[in-house]
Amino acid sequence: MWGRTLQFLPIRAIREGLLPWVIGVMLFLCTLSLTGALAIGSGLERWSTSLTSNLTVQVAVKDAVERKLQTDAALKMLIATPGIAEASVLAEAEIMALLSPWLGDMPLGANLPIPTLIEVKLDGTSTLNAKALSERLKRTAPGAELDDHQAWMAHILDLAVVVQLLLGGVVLMVILSTVAIVIFGCRAGLATHRDSIEIMHLMGAEDKTISTAFDVRYLSHGLKGGMLGVLLAGASLWIISNMAEKMGQGLISASLPIAENLWWLVLLPVAAAGLTMITARITVRKALLEMM
Repeated sequence: MWGRTLQFLPIRAIREGLLPWVIGVMLFLCTLSLTGALAIGSGLERWSTSLTSNLTVQVAVKDAVERKLQTDAALKMLIATPGIAEASVLAEAEIMALLSPWLGDMPLGANLPIPTLIEVKLDGTSTLNAKALSERLKRTAPGAELDDHQAWMAHILDLAVVVQLLLGGVVLMVILSTVAIVIFGCRAGLATHRDSIEIMHLMGAEDKTISTAFDVRYLSHGLKGGMLGVLLAGASLWIISNMAEKMGQGLISASLPIAENLWWLVLLPVAAAGLTMITARITVRKALLEMM
């Protein structure tokens, strides 16, 4: 049935049309934007969860003996605080490893003024008042300072929301642009084959028969372009992922898309094909009614 309805559309035009390439570029941009928005959301959730379940206390006292006394006092107070599951002093080697991205590989005992760091893990069962804990810590160890990561995490989360909204806007604009391109292509095709369509009308062909030919054509264009765009986007994501993994842990690596969560990418070519076919059907049928 579809083979007979396609006979009035030139095969050469179907094979050499630029529409699949345009749809491929559109879906490439859409895939990257959508994946980026979802990855930022899930990555920030994982990253912020790990940060909000941990606190850091630094004891910055110049005298080593006094620093040791204050560290022991702060550690004892933290362990006895409800809501704190564990508190431990980081070894100097661990602190140097944390500073290595900025200071490079420094040997132990380099006489650097490095504060003592206490890693605090929350039990997650009760709410901890960070401000009250900081005040108690100051009374116990004047040289100790609590870092609960909340101040700068709030700014990062606000920035992430703005980026996600921008990426969502890109996805919406790409979809609207694709619809506009399909509408333009359909109307151009109708104008090109107007004489053939009028002859088919005289032979008794219904509008449904004619529109089905365009449905199949644009379904094919959408599927081809969708597969091309997703393949290019998948290759780009793979390259970005490999480059980011070399940068180590942090927000960038935490925001990388997880392979198990990208199964929905296989649905995008089908969605692109459906969108182009439905747009073509509505456009063609409306235009055919105007020809009557």
